Amino acid sequence: MTENTYYKPRLVIGNQEISLGMSGSINFPGSNQANSLKCTITDPEFQNSRLFNKEVKFYLNYGSDDGVPLFRGFIKSVSPQDTSTSINAIDGRTFVNSQSSKMVELTDDENYDGYTLAAFLYDYITDNINTNKTYIGLNMLKDTNPSVSLSETRVTPTPIYSVVTKKLKEAIDTSDVENPLTYFIDMIDDGNSSNITFVKEKLLTDSPSLSLSFSHGIKSYKYNRRAPANFAVGGGASFTYGNSPQGSIGLPIKGKFKDKNEARQEIIKQVLLQYRETDEIDLQCTRGHYIALGSIVEVVLDKEDIGGNHRVTSKSIKFSSGGVNLSLKLNKKPLLLSEYI
Repeated sequence: MTENTYYKPRLVIGNQEISLGMSGSINFPGSNQANSLKCTITDPEFQNSRLFNKEVKFYLNYGSDDGVPLFRGFIKSVSPQDTSTSINAIDGRTFVNSQSSKMVELTDDENYDGYTLAAFLYDYITDNINTNKTYIGLNMLKDTNPSVSLSETRVTPTPIYSVVTKKLKEAIDTSDVENPLTYFIDMIDDGNSSNITFVKEKLLTDSPSLSLSFSHGIKSYKYNRRAPANFAVGGGASFTYGNSPQGSIGLPIKGKFKDKNEARQEIIKQVLLQYRETDEIDLQCTRGHYIALGSIVEVVLDKEDIGGNHRVTSKSIKFSSGGVNLSLKLNKKPLLLSEYI
């Protein structure tokens, strides 16, 4: 655990505040997955409290008082014990992304034809989730570029979040063919609620939000390198990238294409996107507790192959009265697209 002269974690459950006798972790897993908090509380008064579905706010207060919570969510499970109570909370997406959440069914008679992805999400949450309380803030929700249409989308009863995340894969900004950028879903707190939003990837050439080295923030690191898919087929077209030194790995591409040329362009794009995430770097750090997912981090290491700019893909924090421990996962995503399109 990292000690700090100013570190006062604070947990607020409903109207009750806890600042002592607690430990746990917060996980920001990325990849459109919901953020979560696990916490064990030793205060005996909580053993008989009605905690299920109560709103939870966690303030890390690392270095200074937080103006907004680092995590906001809702308690989904409670485990009372003799001397403590453990809770598990999930951000507002819990109301739209589980089998117990409200389902959406899109048919020829009942559908969202003509709606963009953002309009669909806004309308559904307003009418079905935020009916008596703001569980999911909508103040920061806006369309992707390019926008994604729900026209002709038909599904059997399915959690709305599954529909959104599947359709979001179509949102790839190729305005700069050298640097196509995808979108992911994040929750951003404004002090009143945690707002769902679509976030476009940043360019690796953007100014880093944080620079880390062994002398400035890195305690330890490890990394894994995977072999990406190097060929794909679909729509009557195919594409092979490179000479396959790590073996041939295929990627099936599904979709409707007007011709083989359109299919080939989509195949090229999807194969090269695979090559942007071959390294997964895990850093144990003393800096970067508040950095947002998708932010650019400069890693200064002797190993040139993993040094340089990377995107934050996930973050986890362990906390207790004794200190805090931070882990960041990064991916470096190089891309050469113009050679093939």
